[in-house]
Amino acid sequence: MRFLFFIQGEGRGHQTQALALHGILTRAGHEVVAAVVGTTDGRGIPTLLREGLPVPMTEVPSPALIYSKKTKALAVRKTLRKNFVRIPAYWRAGEIIHAVVENARPDVLVNFYEVACGVYHWLYRPQIPTVSIAHQYLMLHPEFRLPSTRWAHRRLVNLVTSLTGLGTTRRLALSFYDFPDDEQARIFVTPPLLRAEVLALTPEPGEFLLAYMTHHRLADDLIAWSQAHPDVSIVAFWDKKDAPDPFQATPSLTFHQIHPARYLDAMRRCRGLVSTAGFESIGEAMFLGKPVMMLPVPRHFEQACNAFDAERAGAGLRATSFLELDRFFEYLPRHVSVQEQFRAWQAQTEARFLHHLTDVVNDSPAQLPRLIRWSGRWLRKMWEP
Repeated sequence: MRFLFFIQGEGRGHQTQALALHGILTRAGHEVVAAVVGTTDGRGIPTLLREGLPVPMTEVPSPALIYSKKTKALAVRKTLRKNFVRIPAYWRAGEIIHAVVENARPDVLVNFYEVACGVYHWLYRPQIPTVSIAHQYLMLHPEFRLPSTRWAHRRLVNLVTSLTGLGTTRRLALSFYDFPDDEQARIFVTPPLLRAEVLALTPEPGEFLLAYMTHHRLADDLIAWSQAHPDVSIVAFWDKKDAPDPFQATPSLTFHQIHPARYLDAMRRCRGLVSTAGFESIGEAMFLGKPVMMLPVPRHFEQACNAFDAERAGAGLRATSFLELDRFFEYLPRHVSVQEQFRAWQAQTEARFLHHLTDVVNDSPAQLPRLIRWSGRWLRKMWEP
């Protein structure tokens, strides 16, 4: 079978999931014929995809998240304003996508939480089975427990999640543990998609802490804690492009640019992980048996859900700042590893994904709401030359 990927280029987790699924499909004799990658602010296709995914890739504009320089939190209003003025560009990307799909002629579309896929369905209503993959789809499950947070933040995430899923035939909800499917809503629970490089690692006990942050402005708190605790060795990875690599922030704290192989090697050898609460990083740590202190980016509802759910699953504990590392050291002796249970769940990954991705062609097509169908036709006519 022929598959075409839609990949959100903003988050490392969605990219690593695409790489993992590419391996599963090719080992089973299927072909990934092309990929559409959503990028922001002209950043280009990420290196991880350019080096790791050997298929033709097309870049399209995609919504971006804006963070406050002062509070380091997700700036919800600025995010909405910036992306609102770019809506025409997002719509016009549908024409580019349509040409890619027509040329590639896939049997199934696979969407890794990229809004552009939903926009394409909105405008063109392709009669191609579509499978959407993300942890966020678990938030739409009626039995999934959500953390208490602001109503507006929850609605924003649910809106984006719904947009990515427009026209989707099956939603595969990545989970840290097994969970009942919701067949009526077409939500099917699956294990995380971990890369082959992670599955091949042999963990070792270590003495240093590993820190990972998706936004370099969060580094100030980690540097302050390290200055007060010079006896604790910390290896950190960040995204500050203009910083030296490595950057010795304190005698016991070293920052490195994000590099997949170096990061994974550090994870297999560390004592524990302190990280912003990305789903993939937590799953990798659970597979390697490393306890995690999870720091959701402020006002980032998805990360709040990841941390809340992972704590329930036994991954570690939640916190709000790197300044709370004292709590992590108090927790470490009490941590009970869930590595065995997690690996048993993760071992089902390949069979479950191959089943859903090949069986989806037998499903009835997803129907868009009437208003969505009408507005899609109107928007296409408005922008036709």
